[in-house]
Amino acid sequence: MDSTSFGWIELVLFYGIAVGFGVWQWLKMDRMLKKTRAEKAAKEAAETDRDPPAP
Repeated sequence: MDSTSFGWIELVLFYGIAVGFGVWQWLKMDRMLKKTRAEKAAKEAAETDRDPPAP
């Protein structure tokens, strides 16, 4: 192989790993936000059910 091929291989591997890591972090954060929002909604619903309405 010539040096041009190595350059393309390096670019594809480097940017592939960088983009893959970014996508993985984005998906992880999305899952965490959904979980946190669901927990918050459940907590608020439980507090609303527990407290009687004010007269």
